[in-house]
Amino acid sequence: MKKGLMNIHIITTNNIKGEMFQKNDINLYKVATYIKLARQSGHVILLNNGQFLTGSAISAYYAALKEYKRIPLITMMNMLKYDATNISAHDFSLGVPYFSRAHAMSEFPFLSCNILNRSTKEPYFNTPYIIQEYKGIKIGVIALSEAGIVNDGDLLTAPTLQSIKSWVRYMYDKESPDFVIALHNGEMQSLCESDMTLCTEGIHMMLSTCSECHDVAHDLTEMVYLPDEPSVLHIQLTFKERTNSFELKGSKVEFVDTSRYQEDVLLQEALYYEEKAFKRNIQPS
Repeated sequence: MKKGLMNIHIITTNNIKGEMFQKNDINLYKVATYIKLARQSGHVILLNNGQFLTGSAISAYYAALKEYKRIPLITMMNMLKYDATNISAHDFSLGVPYFSRAHAMSEFPFLSCNILNRSTKEPYFNTPYIIQEYKGIKIGVIALSEAGIVNDGDLLTAPTLQSIKSWVRYMYDKESPDFVIALHNGEMQSLCESDMTLCTEGIHMMLSTCSECHDVAHDLTEMVYLPDEPSVLHIQLTFKERTNSFELKGSKVEFVDTSRYQEDVLLQEALYYEEKAFKRNIQPS
């Protein structure tokens, strides 16, 4: 790294779909090895971009075990020290109780600026953003969910555009971040059809699975399109310190092929009995 320049690495898993053990399309033991190696070379912010709880036989198996409170995927994510995840419609597909169990177990926040408490109209899950600071550089991470993804009991999903505008403004007033990333998983037709300048104002990079938004907004902010299949994204941000601020000098975005990495032994040992029980009780399809 050149003198006077600082790198921040942002690693994002996307569409894990509840896969907790070895799988051809996503092997979290190998992802863990990559994450640990990245931490050795610099400061890492570890995120997940939606659809991480459901979508596999494994997640359905643990959702059905109502008397069993642990969810191995959350154990994995806690061990890897995830900084945050956003919330997508798919995460509720096995029911609010399973989602709530995962949320209660997690040691990292679930972010959404527009899933609200029906009574108070305040964000239901934590704050809708986090701030990660490294050597004075403030990275803001905010998340938005699809409109209408949940309308159950105390949960209410508010219009996306109004929520993202309000909370980005609040984040700048309170935290003065140097760089802001927005997370989104799903469709955002309402945003695609609106003035994208309004919803991307103050956001430097948006990670989204919505291809339509990518086509509309690429001239306004850096849009990174994430595919529907499981993937691992590595973003490197390079900053230069100025007198009273930090200047972004460059960004590098690449998808990572984790298949060539060894599986993390410590994570395997921690999940050994859960994986063995699953394979004993569920025949692979």
